[in-house]
Amino acid sequence: MKNDKGFSLLEVIVALLIMAGGFLAVVNLFSGSVRSVDLSGQYLKAVSLANSKMSELEIGNYLVNDKSGKFENEENYRWELNIEPYDSNLNEKDPRIQLQKILLKVLWVDNGKPRNLELATLRLNGNTYPITDAKLQKLFKGGAVNISSTGNLEETNGPLTSSISERISGSITSNICGASTQNISGN
Repeated sequence: MKNDKGFSLLEVIVALLIMAGGFLAVVNLFSGSVRSVDLSGQYLKAVSLANSKMSELEIGNYLVNDKSGKFENEENYRWELNIEPYDSNLNEKDPRIQLQKILLKVLWVDNGKPRNLELATLRLNGNTYPITDAKLQKLFKGGAVNISSTGNLEETNGPLTSSISERISGSITSNICGASTQNISGN
């Protein structure tokens, strides 16, 4: 008995099983990508909340009474703050300079799994008294100055005159911005 007109029942069932397997793989990939997008959204929200809280703490000079709390209008997210000394060679006892490590944790629960994000920064606790650089102070107090090849600054009241080795911008004329006329703005 020869049957050339169609498929057997076994061939149809095997074809349907192959199609069902492919369909399930596509659905599984799609649901995994949807889950990844949702998790990315949660982390994005956590980063945004952490940056907002860190800015709030910075404005208040990190002087807080509470070391943990919940975010306003975000019942699923909470924060914890840890401020501790940071061991560094830059720390000095004499001028009372101490680096501190600020660690802000944002915590939330996603489908029964605890998630967290940490944001860390360093803060200088103490006062610094920078020493002014006389050359920079002279340069930025206004007026034109020449920089000699020895690194000395010479104040001038008229147009700048210097040798080729003493030019600031590298142009043949003595100007600051490189224009061919002797003026400061370059026009």
